[in-house]
Amino acid sequence: MKWFSLLLVVFATIVFLPACTKDGDTNPDGESIGTLKDSTNGNCLPVTIRGIFKVDSVLNNDNYVDIQVDVAIGGTFDIKTDSVNGYSFKKKGTLGTGLNTIRLYASGKPITTGVNNFTITYGLSSCRFSITVFGGTLGTALYTLGGSPGNCSVSSINGNYLVGQPMTAANTVAMTVNVTTIGTYIINGTAVNGVTFNADSSFANPGIQNILLRATGTPLANGLFNYAVTNATTTCNFPVTYTTSITNAAYALSGSPGNCTGATVMGTYTAGTALTAGNNVVLNVNVTSPGVYTIATSTVNGISFLGSGTFNLTGGQQIVLAGTGTPTAAGTFSFPVSGNGNSCGIMVTCN
Repeated sequence: MKWFSLLLVVFATIVFLPACTKDGDTNPDGESIGTLKDSTNGNCLPVTIRGIFKVDSVLNNDNYVDIQVDVAIGGTFDIKTDSVNGYSFKKKGTLGTGLNTIRLYASGKPITTGVNNFTITYGLSSCRFSITVFGGTLGTALYTLGGSPGNCSVSSINGNYLVGQPMTAANTVAMTVNVTTIGTYIINGTAVNGVTFNADSSFANPGIQNILLRATGTPLANGLFNYAVTNATTTCNFPVTYTTSITNAAYALSGSPGNCTGATVMGTYTAGTALTAGNNVVLNVNVTSPGVYTIATSTVNGISFLGSGTFNLTGGQQIVLAGTGTPTAAGTFSFPVSGNGNSCGIMVTCN
């Protein structure tokens, strides 16, 4: 009888053990497990915000936020933000393992103007992003795209554009517009090679000014692709080159090997006072082949300047070198700037 009971126990163990074994790709409880992608300071990274947010305007599916989550075990999800200023964001669904982009749709109606800070939660992780709410009386802006109906007046194309690498907040296109009536704006582009460029915000002042088009999507193939963007009344185009690997740019510093031609030193420099984000140098370069670049000065009088990124266009363009350090003495000092094997000089005066 004891042997018979023992056999029953062994049989039950064999039958039921598989039912208790966890599948590495699926949570037996049904809920996915993973973490939100964020920066070191807790901001959601990357994050894409679309739509115009106005006081007393009911939000719809045109108002959303795209974020990314890294899923370890697939399953269902319920990702949402806290409720701020009368509205919030949320999305439910099912996720597979790996990196996923989630679109959280807004609901509710903003109550007051200003910047609203939201926190997203998913499992035990969280990250933050901000939304700007405009006045309800702010109408639609009247403006033209610089360069329309031909090539957009693009000053820089920022970020790396690699096949198979999703676009991030660093992938932007800077261009000019001419505003005749202030208000909100939406600039739309069509998807080309898996990537789209869009922009939406508001103009507070009339005149010629810069805007940033944000890239979303993942490039499918390498090569040169042309993008058209429109504000419904004007259209212009710009090219973007995609590569399979990061290559070094070929360029010349304007004025090399003498003084940097047209360079502008921004900010105030005082001995004993640390430099801030306002202390930088705007430099002119002539690009002959797209790719990554690093341009830097030597450290002189306790400070230096550095700029790095990607040149996606050929021809003349401007870059910004950010200043760091603390000036040790007053006076005027010469800083040699170097990049791509050539150099030029700038002068910085410290009070």
